[in-house]
Amino acid sequence: MSIANVRPSNLANIKRLANQLKKRDGIPHRRALDLAARSAGFDRYEHARTSIGDRSARVFLTGYWEDQETFERGRESLPVTLSRPLLDLVSKAQLKLVGGLASMRVAASDHLVKDMVGPSREYTRDSLCKAARALRFMEMTGLRPCDYLEASRAMADLDEELPGNDHSSYWKLPASGQFILIDEPYSGPSVSDERATWAKRNGWDLAAADWPGLYFPYRCTLFVASKRTEDFDFHALVRTINALPAPETPEHWAGSSMPNHDVFISPQAATPQDKRRAKAKGTIVARPSRQTLPYHRDMIGYDRKPNGSMTLVQHQLAGRLLRAILQSNSKPGAVNWRVDKLMRVLVDWLYADVPHQQLNALDDPIDLYYGDMSPDDPLFSRANSRSGVESLLIELKVLLEGSYPQCAPLRKLTGRIDTALKITRSGAGPNA
Repeated sequence: MSIANVRPSNLANIKRLANQLKKRDGIPHRRALDLAARSAGFDRYEHARTSIGDRSARVFLTGYWEDQETFERGRESLPVTLSRPLLDLVSKAQLKLVGGLASMRVAASDHLVKDMVGPSREYTRDSLCKAARALRFMEMTGLRPCDYLEASRAMADLDEELPGNDHSSYWKLPASGQFILIDEPYSGPSVSDERATWAKRNGWDLAAADWPGLYFPYRCTLFVASKRTEDFDFHALVRTINALPAPETPEHWAGSSMPNHDVFISPQAATPQDKRRAKAKGTIVARPSRQTLPYHRDMIGYDRKPNGSMTLVQHQLAGRLLRAILQSNSKPGAVNWRVDKLMRVLVDWLYADVPHQQLNALDDPIDLYYGDMSPDDPLFSRANSRSGVESLLIELKVLLEGSYPQCAPLRKLTGRIDTALKITRSGAGPNA
């Protein structure tokens, strides 16, 4: 699309057009802003800013559904008004760490779309409400999610896990790095004697919040826990959480619904690329290519795998290699979650690769990757040294590259193996 034909409809698009004009014509940024504002019908940028304001703090959450019994289908969209733009609030990488948001994709600066098609309207509304609660929680508390490794380090000194923990999530205050554990079990709104003793013994604060919660409002109780430090006001954080507005729930649905899979286009989806990204992947009819095949992943939706296959024997070997690496104490702990991600994908590929009659002959096919491993297995002893772990990772990579054609899904897996190799060789991580 020619820049000359663009007529921005809001302040975010005026800024986007200004950046394009600045690059194309080599003009100062202020002049580019004024030119972009004129193309939208304003005298200058300040006139546009005061007239239409910055609407970029409104974000739309979209999900699609289809009932396999009634064949009804639909689209649900939930608007959430934030105090600042979505990607100023949380990065794309951090979104992947938050329950309710991890399964969503940034389609535009004001739009998150769920790629998996849900099984019902109620299911999709519930997932969008959960995403909205997470955004509101981050906005009002200032907390940001932290990954498994950060959480492991923060909880390394505990003598045991929080008793009775359930639906836990890990957060931190960006400025200080203070770690916050949010725990949401099915329990009453009071701290049990066992949990209070745990907190006192470990030097942590623990309190039940009045706010109904992130995971399952009004059914679970939200508990806040953190290590006691002099420069952190734990009770102020609990008061902030208690002051949050009532959480979004399907029972009080505030979004819009459509009885079809027509694509929802958000106000800031200005380019053809933005509009293509708005389409949920689960609504696209997937077709094979020379390198990849579409297949269905449970609880995730459609994905793509290499247009090739491993035999049952090769999957057995891959499972043994991964289990041997996972049980080894001779590797950094940072390798573990990468191995876990490899195993999850390869289990899905196992079901796509191997004929059903062969899989049905096994007690449980998943045991190829997640079953117990005999200490007498030679791969077990190979993993007892760092060099042995390296050799197992290399063997796994050779196995995968020899079985599947080069393609993006395979490169994603071998890239994780390469990262695990680098970590193992560097000795980084808590178990180094």
